[in-house]
Amino acid sequence: MNKSYKSVLLIAILLAVTPIQSQLTEDENIPAILAENPVDSHLLKLVAALSEQAHFSRKKITNELSPFILINFLEKLDPVKMYFTRSDIRYFQRYRFKIDDALKQGNLEPIYDIFRIYRLRVQQRLGFCVNLLLTQDHNFESDGSYDFNRQVKNWFDDIEELENLWQKKTHNDLLTLILAGQSKEIAIEVLEKRYRRFIRKVNLFDEEDVISIFLNAFVHTLDPHSNYLNPTQSEEYEIQMSLSYQGIGARLNLADEQVQVVNIIPGGPAARDGRLKPMDKIIGIMDEKNKTITDLIGWDLDEVVKLIRGPKGTRVTLQIVPSDSNPDETPYLLTLQRDEVALEEQAASSLIETLEIRDKTYNIGVVTIPSFYQDYQARSKGEAKYRSTSEDVKKLVHNLLEIGIDALVIDLRGNSGGLLTEATALTGLFIDDGPVVQLKDTRNKIEIVEDPISGSVYEGPLAVIVDRYSASASEIFAGAIQDYSRGIVVGQQTFGKGTVQNLYHLDRYSRFQSKKGFGQLTLTIGKFYRVSGQGTQNKGVIPDIRLPSFIDEEVVGEDTKKNTLPWDQIMSLEYDSDLSFHQSIEKLKKNFAEKSKENLPLLFLQEDIDQITEQNKQTKLSLNYEKRKIKRDQFKKVTQDRRTKRLEELGYSNENNFNDFASKTLLNEVLNTVVNLIESKEIESG
Repeated sequence: MNKSYKSVLLIAILLAVTPIQSQLTEDENIPAILAENPVDSHLLKLVAALSEQAHFSRKKITNELSPFILINFLEKLDPVKMYFTRSDIRYFQRYRFKIDDALKQGNLEPIYDIFRIYRLRVQQRLGFCVNLLLTQDHNFESDGSYDFNRQVKNWFDDIEELENLWQKKTHNDLLTLILAGQSKEIAIEVLEKRYRRFIRKVNLFDEEDVISIFLNAFVHTLDPHSNYLNPTQSEEYEIQMSLSYQGIGARLNLADEQVQVVNIIPGGPAARDGRLKPMDKIIGIMDEKNKTITDLIGWDLDEVVKLIRGPKGTRVTLQIVPSDSNPDETPYLLTLQRDEVALEEQAASSLIETLEIRDKTYNIGVVTIPSFYQDYQARSKGEAKYRSTSEDVKKLVHNLLEIGIDALVIDLRGNSGGLLTEATALTGLFIDDGPVVQLKDTRNKIEIVEDPISGSVYEGPLAVIVDRYSASASEIFAGAIQDYSRGIVVGQQTFGKGTVQNLYHLDRYSRFQSKKGFGQLTLTIGKFYRVSGQGTQNKGVIPDIRLPSFIDEEVVGEDTKKNTLPWDQIMSLEYDSDLSFHQSIEKLKKNFAEKSKENLPLLFLQEDIDQITEQNKQTKLSLNYEKRKIKRDQFKKVTQDRRTKRLEELGYSNENNFNDFASKTLLNEVLNTVVNLIESKEIESG
């Protein structure tokens, strides 16, 4: 098909506007023109060449990879399969074995062709929804339901079936707003703005935006931690870094058109407040002038970040949907004071917990490490004494030993990683000497990272607490402590990120220059392995003793992501390990399992977790207002009554103490395990 005929065909498609689209404004119906140019073509070829050379997998961009790139691009555009139809997918099959050539040759037309059809479908689908909002009577008395879990393999073949789903989604979106306290009139207005805003956003996407989506679709076929930032995003990234996360202290991403919290930055406003959690969603922000909530669903992430960020000391109020809440639970308002995250506030800290067990008093030191950090500026200036995780922990342990402790606990819960050098240096504080971790690069060359300092600062009983958010450097430390039989690991299976990334500023790798620049590319270039030879990738570190957790392992973790690098193992190194310690751990595990059957606090906590897990599995929602409200209120009452009853049985005063109860219960289990470890060592030595 020649280009002129394709242009005529495309114009004919765009001019075939259905009556539904008459509800859209003129501005919403004017999409940006996407045109090929040599600079953008060069960018595609540059990313393709660098990825083939530098990515750990060393995958070649061939016909074998091409279908995966195509489907990834389509799913980036339409992740819940509600815009395209199966006839669109059949049309796109012409690029099934050509998208690889387009990438390597810098041919943008297939990419733009796919995006133009996506853009048209967005207008049609959301135009249909706007029409429903403005023309239908919404009484919410039907017996229908809407299933918001769209983890399906195929797109719809029947347009009527697809429109029926969109009708249900619109009805559900409207009902959700009303259940959150909006009047029907305001809810319709909010939802109409949301749909129109998304149409406008997609229509305004220019070449840079579309290429960014495509290149991320490509690198995510290699692994989920590789990514591309276009020049605009790269500049925004640098601004965020230079401002030391000035704002609320949370990293965000987009999930199903909603802003989701990835993690909380230690020492920031959100961390100090304590209510915002990973996986929570930010669905609105307070307009301080009008004192009204601006709906953020469907917004571009960069725009949301700009709204949240502001001058130091000013306040921002966000509308939050907790990750563990009922889908219809009323969102709460969270007001935080914008601030910078100082290194001091990210630093490790310590305390002493005292236990009275069997007529004995045990003083147990607890060191909490939020991240693996280092004061890079002080180090680069040549200062001999600079802040770092390992140096701070060394001082804390010395102070605890001077006071007098019977055991030490290292708390790595929520620690998503940081500097490899700090992970190895921290490990070195607790082992005498030897290898700490192995790194394998793209050429299968193994680098062994040794304990940087001979000797240790503490040789007594040791425990490490981890959870599903403990990742990367945390897994290196926990794995080494486990392998060396140096301590017991307690908690939840860790995240499973066993890969190393490198950042490439593309301008430095290009023979040609561009006024706007080419952006930056992050590629996975290696994998971590424990001294035992086992990888942490996908599997993470399995704790010796598992504790219940509200963090859902089916939602959070490396193995929940697409296209992750597989788990594997390499040759084990020579290192000191204690067989008798392993036997002691097995006895502790057996003892814990037996006692857990009659441990009321632990049983009550597990009961609550099971109830929330079961609730989260229910993805089908009634579209009847009364039924939905009754179910929401009933769930809330049952939960409150259950928690109040259980806490009263344990001597707590009211339901508001539940979070304290959960935190205290888990810590008590760790401390009791440490006491059992102390006693087992006393028996061995006695």
